[in-house]
Amino acid sequence: MFTCNKSIEIKIAYRNLLKHPIRSLFTILSIILGIGLFFSVNIAIDSLESSLYNNFDSSELGDVEAWIYLFRGVLMALSGISLIICVIIIKNLMEMSRENQIYEIGLLRTLGMTKTSIFLTIFFQVIIFAIIGLLIGLIFGYFLSNLFFGPLKSVLGSFLSLDTEFNVELFISPLTYSLTILSGLLIPILFGMIPAYKASKTEILSALRPYLRTRVHKIKKWGFSIFKLIISLFFIIGSIILISLSYSGLLSFSDSPTLESSLSILFLFIGGTIFIAGSIILGGTVLPYLTRAISYLLSPILLKIRKICQRNIERNLRRSRNTFFIISMALALLIMIQIIFSSIDAGIVPGARMRLGGDIRLGIQWSSDQTKIPMNTSLYLNQLDGIETVCEVKNTIGKNSKIEGFGLDTNDEFILYVINTSAYVEMHEQNSIYEYEGSNSFSDFIIQLNQIGTILLQEELSVEINKLVGEEVNVVTNSWAFPSLNENLTLVGFFDILPGIYHSFFEGNAEEHEYCGIISWETYFNITGVGFNQTTSNFWVGCKNPLDANNLRDQIQDLYLSLGDPWNTVNFDNGWMYRTVNDEITLIKEIVNLILIIIVSILYMAMIISIFGTITSMLMNISQRQNEIGIFRAIGTSKFQILKIISGEIFIIGVTSIIVGLICGILGGYLLSDVPFIAYVPFIFKINWNDIIIVSVVMLSLTILGSIIPAIKANRLNIISNIRNRGI
Repeated sequence: MFTCNKSIEIKIAYRNLLKHPIRSLFTILSIILGIGLFFSVNIAIDSLESSLYNNFDSSELGDVEAWIYLFRGVLMALSGISLIICVIIIKNLMEMSRENQIYEIGLLRTLGMTKTSIFLTIFFQVIIFAIIGLLIGLIFGYFLSNLFFGPLKSVLGSFLSLDTEFNVELFISPLTYSLTILSGLLIPILFGMIPAYKASKTEILSALRPYLRTRVHKIKKWGFSIFKLIISLFFIIGSIILISLSYSGLLSFSDSPTLESSLSILFLFIGGTIFIAGSIILGGTVLPYLTRAISYLLSPILLKIRKICQRNIERNLRRSRNTFFIISMALALLIMIQIIFSSIDAGIVPGARMRLGGDIRLGIQWSSDQTKIPMNTSLYLNQLDGIETVCEVKNTIGKNSKIEGFGLDTNDEFILYVINTSAYVEMHEQNSIYEYEGSNSFSDFIIQLNQIGTILLQEELSVEINKLVGEEVNVVTNSWAFPSLNENLTLVGFFDILPGIYHSFFEGNAEEHEYCGIISWETYFNITGVGFNQTTSNFWVGCKNPLDANNLRDQIQDLYLSLGDPWNTVNFDNGWMYRTVNDEITLIKEIVNLILIIIVSILYMAMIISIFGTITSMLMNISQRQNEIGIFRAIGTSKFQILKIISGEIFIIGVTSIIVGLICGILGGYLLSDVPFIAYVPFIFKINWNDIIIVSVVMLSLTILGSIIPAIKANRLNIISNIRNRGI
């Protein structure tokens, strides 16, 4: 009987690693990049947190812990994607290695090697990969972390409004060491145990007589496919439910994160990742049918080798699925993130105009300027070159107004706005955010107010006063900044969100009920009898070019000074009362761009890892097909034709993976962009096709270039030894 001890099993494992140096090299590189990325992100967060507390008093840092937890959670989840890709690579490569060594395993079992010893020969390979990858990955991550210091420092400094410059000093917490080491060892080992366990269960007869294995596999094939179909649907449905539940926590997000909103953002990323994983598993289940359709569409390019390439894809389904999973997963995640940030970017300017009421805000709801600046100032403003529209606006101040009795309680507040309806429509019909009840256009909805004696109310207020459209409501005002009114007005509509109407888009104190209504200047003048020239107001200004808003504000300041009293008493240094759209968007655009750089860098690293996995998978497949390649060469197939066949297979799989990755990424991006309304960062779903096309072309090019290495190896194989080859 053949007796084994641990040293022999380690030697066999070591021999197999040396026998396939390129496979071993790329597998270790994948682990190095995955571990290095995960370690570097956590080092950067640790160092930044430590440096903040060392350089600033805790009172200056405000919500720093909430921001730190938010960034750590999101970046760990994203860097964890690279570990997931490593898991896919290791598991599938070891599965392919097990299949390639099946004949050898059968011989070893015949010679008396136990199942435990067979398990250890495969398992030791995984351990060697994990240890080497972890050690080098820790070193790589240590140096890589410096790249994240600058962007993270700028982002957190902006969020915390830190004006003092500080240096980031390297600091690594015990938690970071523990998480990285556990992830680097346990994840490869746990998933590497699956092929090792399968190898130990190999039956001698089926290993030595391969055709018996094929019959067994055909029996299991449909059952396993149904199981994967169920799992993929479970992932897809579960992720949609998780995303939907996570939306509720975002409603509390304003200008700083809470524990609830931070967890919601983290769960949204996790939910998006699970959705993509489920969708790609579903695509992998029907991969043979997808590649047939794609190969048919590519037949003008592939010509005569199409059928051979498709046959090889289906005959080597594990390798095909491995490549498909890796490419489509990396691409889908990258596209999903790009769509999320494109959607954020698309909502920045409309969101800013919504909060300001226009491109320039001259006075706010609580300012006293509306009690002294004449309404006919708009005539002077309209004469400035670059100003397109001026909307005069006035509102009640304080808890001195009521509607149908609402507003009498100390926790209730009713605010009445007066607006220039035609200017308001012209300013906000395009490139603004609004929501209201009914199917009327925005113009028709607002212009209803031109009928004297009409009012629009916030939708939540309808519940408080129990009034319907068409009914009359009694409005009473007794504000020092607003004429005293006691009128019955006809309710013509309800709105959820309207630009400039502050309480329609910002959540107040949960214990207070603050709602508003809108009337036109026609109704105001009809009730008060006050003339245009005797009325005062604030102004919302629309610019011909919003980018000129800051320059126009300076011109307005000069105009006010030249007009004398009361205009020259206005304090334009108050950047909150006299604010432009550029003031609103500059900071948030800078922050969004920095975050995008950090996240996309992480995902591009994951893409590189996926290319390594593709190359390694193809190399393994070439070794498995030595006999087939030898026969091709023996019957006169040229080396160039062999190269075309190998590249053709990758081309079909690559195009299929990219199409599936595009669809999954777009769907995932839509799910994560379809969030509830957030006043500070509204989302408007947008796909930047230029970026997506560039990423897809780059991914396909790298995949095809990666196939050249296995193709060159295939051409260098000896014909006679290949034909006689039976295993690895």
